[in-house]
Amino acid sequence: MRYLSAEEILALHDLLIEQIGGSLGVREEGLLRSIAERPKTSFGGQEQFPTLFLKAAAYLEAIATYHVFVDGNKRTAAMVAEVFLRANGFDIPIFDIEEAETFIIAAAQKQKAIAEIAAWLEKNVKKQ
Repeated sequence: MRYLSAEEILALHDLLIEQIGGSLGVREEGLLRSIAERPKTSFGGQEQFPTLFLKAAAYLEAIATYHVFVDGNKRTAAMVAEVFLRANGFDIPIFDIEEAETFIIAAAQKQKAIAEIAAWLEKNVKKQ
């Protein structure tokens, strides 16, 4: 399993902001580090996010919801989930941008559970 570090997540955010526009910056470094470790979380010997898609959903939901960055949180959340899935053998095919925006906004507003986010991601990927 290839996870993303806090430094990699920050680099993805910065690249996105440089390409699309917005403000650079992290609101809280400790929160970014926690988000990077979240997909690895276990309790009592049980992984909290046992599948690849649940791990990707954990990244997406945390970045979109906790607003760790000054700007571009939802865009970064989608990008991090995509890069994580690609690093672990999946491609994200071109999908409807409006559907993706609507879904990620709903996730950011806590209207989507982690399992729903994972199912949506799994529906929109294919094995490399």
